[in-house]
Amino acid sequence: MTEATIGLENVTFGYLGNVVIENLSFSIQQGDFVAITGENGAAKTTAMKLLLGLLKPWKGTRLWPVNLNVSYVPQQISSIEQDFPSTVFEFIVSGSWKSKKWYERITKEDKERAKKLIDVFELQNVVDRPIGKLSGGQKQKACVARAFMSQPDMLLLDEPTTGMDEKMRNVFYETLKNMCPHVTIVIITHHIKELKPYIDQIIQLERRQDTCLN
Repeated sequence: MTEATIGLENVTFGYLGNVVIENLSFSIQQGDFVAITGENGAAKTTAMKLLLGLLKPWKGTRLWPVNLNVSYVPQQISSIEQDFPSTVFEFIVSGSWKSKKWYERITKEDKERAKKLIDVFELQNVVDRPIGKLSGGQKQKACVARAFMSQPDMLLLDEPTTGMDEKMRNVFYETLKNMCPHVTIVIITHHIKELKPYIDQIIQLERRQDTCLN
């Protein structure tokens, strides 16, 4: 494995003494577009949290380069209240704060990058609309666009196509593919058949017989 490798090596993890992931190994090269898939209860979200370092393995090793800038869009992040007090543009440009000091302001360059991402994710027609008034699929796209504002090296997305129809999903996949190889993208999905043409690697997880977890 090269120095740039990201992944898990012989990782075992569980909850309340029950193993949900056992001897899991995979490696991801920078610039790849990777899908994590499996049936319900196969611990896909748990595997992603182990990769991020949000959970500590019982056994095994997490492989992670130094100084990797990461953005993470968790499951159901798009369930934003209807009265959330930001427009789509304000919501997306606020993603630049992740890469700033507390005293730094949003710059002209930040605003230009936000406008480009709005174009990329085809949100031009709703840019001045309150974020809470968008459809589920539009909120998902806005959340992912916001995650790109910090110019991450790696982006992890937990079921980001919830609320999108098939046509919107395929446009979304194409958009993500075009972001590689500048960004490593890992996505949890149930739509593996339609995603296959776009991805470099599939990580298939199996549900353990006595467990049923995300």
